[in-house]
Amino acid sequence: MTVAHDVFAETNPAFCTYVLTAFVTSYLSIKKDGPELPISYMALPLALSGDLASTFTGTNKNTGLLEWLERNPRVHVGLSIRINASMNIVTDAIRFACFARILHLNEAGCLQLGPSKLKKSAVKALSDEPAQSIKHAERLGFWFAMAGSTRTVFNVMELTV
Repeated sequence: MTVAHDVFAETNPAFCTYVLTAFVTSYLSIKKDGPELPISYMALPLALSGDLASTFTGTNKNTGLLEWLERNPRVHVGLSIRINASMNIVTDAIRFACFARILHLNEAGCLQLGPSKLKKSAVKALSDEPAQSIKHAERLGFWFAMAGSTRTVFNVMELTV
């Protein structure tokens, strides 16, 4: 039996809203001001990248961004290309999440949880790979928040705006 990988399904705004909300929720558990919008453009492609999935093996929320990157220097390879290629996907996810009132962009440019909630049953019904993307986003949320400022995250990831 051949298993098809549905890239379209994993990059649609509704699914990406789940991934992005997992990132924001875990970030908020560390820093109440929420993630600044630019690091969402980094988090989503990292969490969704199937070729980076193995880099999350053996990690947890306490691993930290620096340790993860030290263990997996290949994360840096082509990172700016990966982020630039996914900008439309992330923008669509943010718009969808804000219009659905799942997320809210505050006046400071930080993402916050909105008044609407996502259905947890939808996540439980996911196959392994999409479910792992959500777990990876959660870890990235913890790691980015623990790293400090958005500037620090960009510096550690060797990116410039």
